[in-house]
This record gives sequence, structure tokens and C-alpha cells, in this order.
Amino acid sequence: MRKTVSITIMFFLLLPLTYSQEAEIELKHYGFGETPKEVNFRIRSLGEMAITNVDIYVDGKEYKELNLRLEPGRGIYTTLILEPGEHLVEVRTPEGAHDSEAVSVSSIENVVHIPPEEQVYSFTKTSGFKILLGLLLVSLVIVWILVEKPKLDLS
Repeated sequence: MRKTVSITIMFFLLLPLTYSQEAEIELKHYGFGETPKEVNFRIRSLGEMAITNVDIYVDGKEYKELNLRLEPGRGIYTTLILEPGEHLVEVRTPEGAHDSEAVSVSSIENVVHIPPEEQVYSFTKTSGFKILLGLLLVSLVIVWILVEKPKLDLS
């Protein structure tokens, strides 16, 4: 009986480990802005769980905190203003996700802007917006029918 209870307790203690999800983040440098000091990055959630509150570090010092929530597969674009030279840019989250990339910032002004690889999806292209728009249209039709019914005398 004791052995069965021990095994059952061990099972329930180890169960969360089998269902645990790992947070993963990707930091990708994709070019420069108007000046070489404007360094563009894409930050994307790669894991199976959302990430929150992304901290950006440059050369080991905190540079910026992004208070946001990124669902799996979603990302954002951000621009950092860095001085010329070699820099190590890191991103970290409270969930334990982290990534880093070394970037070289030139002091020469003739740097070609490279557009990002992926487009940022606007809210109007999401399924939530389409559902909301559909519900709004159905509601408008129902209201129109209720308002026009006395005029049409459909009985």
C-alpha cells in the first residue's frame, strides 16, 4: 500500500514536467534605419508559450524594457540607437527565454537599408477582426430588419 501511494505521489509530482512548455525567443538583426546608428531588429516568440516583458541588453547593460505579450509565432520590430563599434545585443524574458546577436555599427553614413523578411500583421488581417466584423454585419442586418419591419408590413 505504501509503495502504491509513493508511486502515485511521484506520478502527480512529475506530471507537470511532461506538460511544461518552454519559452523560446529569436533576436534577428535585419538592417539599419536612416542612419547607421539606427539598428533594426526583429524579436519573435518561437516556443509553444507566449512570452512577456522582453528586456533588451546592449553590451551587458539594460537598454530597453518592452512591456508586451508575444503569442507563439508572433514578433515585433524594434530599432535601437547604438554608437559605432561592435555590440552584443541580448533579449531576455521572465519565462527564461533568451537570445543574442553581435552587431557592428559603422560610422559611415552610406549604409543601405535592408527591409525586414516578414511583414507585420495588422489587426485587420487577424481572424479576431474578421469574426468581429461578421458579428457587426449580422447585428446591423437584424437591427435594419427590426426597424424596417413596421414599414414593410411583412405579416
